[in-house]
Amino acid sequence: MKMKKRAVGVLAATFAAAAMPVMAASPASADQGDCQYYLHEAGYQVGPKATSGCEAGSRFSPIAYGDCLSQLLNIGVRIEHAHRACGLAGA
Repeated sequence: MKMKKRAVGVLAATFAAAAMPVMAASPASADQGDCQYYLHEAGYQVGPKATSGCEAGSRFSPIAYGDCLSQLLNIGVRIEHAHRACGLAGA
């Protein structure tokens, strides 16, 4: 019986250790790279101006989303694509 409890304890510890990196990585999974990739997949050329917009959106500030949106709209990104890309940058 003692051996069985020990085995269960080892399995629980192993599971917890394996799950920890996944739980720690989840909140910060979106960034400016996701924004750029989304724009690329939507058919836009991702150059320095698009990169700058995505970078602006990835900053943690109250005006970051607006900066991202403004920069992307100024280079001709459609509004629905700009909203989605900036959301990905700041998520």
